[in-house]
Amino acid sequence: MINNNNQIKQEIEKRSIYNDTDSGKMFLYALLAPFILSLLISVVVSSIASGQDIKSDVITGHFGYDIVSSFLVFAVLVSLVFIYNKQNKISHKALNLKFKMKWHTYLILIAIAVTSLLGIQYFISTIDDFLKLVHFPLQSDLGGLSPTNGWMYILSVIFLAITPALCEELVFRGVILNGLRSRFNDYIAITLSALMFALMHSSLQQLVYPFLMGLIMGWIVVRTGSLVSSMLVHLINNFLVVTFAFIQNKTGFSFDLPHKWWFYLLAIALVLITFAIYYIIDRFYFKHKSYETREKTSIKTSKYLYISFGVSAILYLVATILAIAA
Repeated sequence: MINNNNQIKQEIEKRSIYNDTDSGKMFLYALLAPFILSLLISVVVSSIASGQDIKSDVITGHFGYDIVSSFLVFAVLVSLVFIYNKQNKISHKALNLKFKMKWHTYLILIAIAVTSLLGIQYFISTIDDFLKLVHFPLQSDLGGLSPTNGWMYILSVIFLAITPALCEELVFRGVILNGLRSRFNDYIAITLSALMFALMHSSLQQLVYPFLMGLIMGWIVVRTGSLVSSMLVHLINNFLVVTFAFIQNKTGFSFDLPHKWWFYLLAIALVLITFAIYYIIDRFYFKHKSYETREKTSIKTSKYLYISFGVSAILYLVATILAIAA
């Protein structure tokens, strides 16, 4: 009986909401932990390569290297969230992992995920064309995990669709967005969390798309009151990217279009249509839903937000310089 009372008391003492200090700290940890991990991996790879008298590229160019690296990065992100919650006595309920939504809400979320990819991908291609024009080196969206056979496809789905959808959403829409909402209104909180999500990718090439997707996923989390909604959209979006890449590798079929003058007009038109569809969904579907409002608990912006943005800017600049110099 005493143990039960102590457990209840501990649960009561736990915070059930994040604040902007949590957002700043989590963003800082999410930036530094993978960076430090990548350095450690580089040291290990160099040691192995030196011991085997081979070049490091032989190891880093292997499919297994990408699998292990991706797994470790996402494992670190998940660990960060749960360790942070435990150390700061925050209930996991603060993440808003709510599966109980109407079946038609799930259908709407699936439609949003598909629309996001099909409606924005051509616009991102125009961004890539501009980067090519200024001679910025571009990389494959899937890196070394681009699937060419069945096993690689399955592994790519796991490590490029399922894993990041769960891990990244826990960090950016679970902790960071919810924490920002305690200091700012929903529009600013969504925008800032989307910017953090884009900066975390540390790539000029991967700036616009993560930012736009961050806006979309932040919007649906606020409207549904559930982190599960952004996890689902993120998962489906990444799954479609992997699947289309696999189909193209196997059959040669591609959704690419000739980059003529009309292509750029089409790309802009599709983006405008996509967000017009989202406005209609927000106006006529989510408007009638009772979504959670967040009481502002922070009066002064946390210094950790400024620090984390400063660190992200430095890492982003370094990554951009290294990419140009490579």
